[in-house]
Amino acid sequence: MAEQQSDTVKIFDTWVKGKGSTLHFDVMTTDETTALKLAKAYLTTIGEADATITSRECRFCHNEPLVFFSAEQQKQFKEQGGFILPLPA
Repeated sequence: MAEQQSDTVKIFDTWVKGKGSTLHFDVMTTDETTALKLAKAYLTTIGEADATITSRECRFCHNEPLVFFSAEQQKQFKEQGGFILPLPA
């Protein structure tokens, strides 16, 4: 059975220079435009609205099946177009 687009998550590995440190997180979504939008929204929510976020900081890494993620993450993916996974820098 062929995998549908909505069954696959694209992982965008993201490294951003914040106010006092380097921030590392993955953006899980379907395309680069959405990844950048979600990354910018995330940075705003953590008080880093002025941080630069471009395709240079937010790079496609690989794909994963959506079923690898929690029910809450799958819900966010379907309702918001993706989700953020904070990681240690």
